[in-house]
Amino acid sequence: MQKTALLFILFTVALYARMVDGVAILVKEEPITLYAITQKMQEGGMTQAQAVDALIREKLESQEIAQRELSVSETELQERVAQIAQQNNMTTAQLFDAVWKTEHLSRSAFEAKLKQSMLTQKLYSAVAMANMEEPGEEEMREYYRLHSEKFSHPETFDVTVYHASAQGALKRKMENPMLMLPEVTMQEASLPYAKIEPQLAALLIKTEIGAYTPMLSDPKGGFVSFYIRNKSLPVMQPFETVKMQVQEEMMADAREQTLKDYFNRARLNAEITVIRLPNP
Repeated sequence: MQKTALLFILFTVALYARMVDGVAILVKEEPITLYAITQKMQEGGMTQAQAVDALIREKLESQEIAQRELSVSETELQERVAQIAQQNNMTTAQLFDAVWKTEHLSRSAFEAKLKQSMLTQKLYSAVAMANMEEPGEEEMREYYRLHSEKFSHPETFDVTVYHASAQGALKRKMENPMLMLPEVTMQEASLPYAKIEPQLAALLIKTEIGAYTPMLSDPKGGFVSFYIRNKSLPVMQPFETVKMQVQEEMMADAREQTLKDYFNRARLNAEITVIRLPNP
């Protein structure tokens, strides 16, 4: 009996030692592990300091979500799934299939990730709404003048559209354009800014001339990528035309600064204990 009790105590002590050994940081007594830091560095291409900052911010956010008792219902989650599918001209089944092929996420994993994102957005909205005011007309005109590049865009994009039914084939073609693959089709096109979807327009603006866009799911099936051959010179849009966009940009900037300030203060006021960090 004594031997059994001794073994149990030794096992418990060893287990506790391993748990403590795996903990890197405590944020209000909640642990961040050595493994989590290493994984964050690898997945996000971050330095150790950046990974630690990101994980502490995530921990503070999750604690704030719990404190505010924020939640996402199953109805809200499924409505958001349907919205994402619709935005990509897919059924929900096609969306889950595309997510699996591109990100290797199962339906449950994708929904869990999406739910966490929705919770975070609810938190951000709650924090920002309590600390922000809408900009006035003069403020918007000044922002428009100082950030003219945000409200200018090419009128047309000269592209080559690459299409394949299999993601792997398209990836090989993008990596080696001289490779002849009959399963990959190519078609040159001139796309007017005014006639394409805003999401695609934003992607084409962001992609440099002589580069490919990331692979996209084709609503008609398969995958596409756009090679940017040329863009017309950017044209600045009249203020009245982009007034709503100016307001949205200003609110987004103010929201980001508000959130940054809020969580910087939360970090300063939180009890954070660094036990050890992964070896460099």
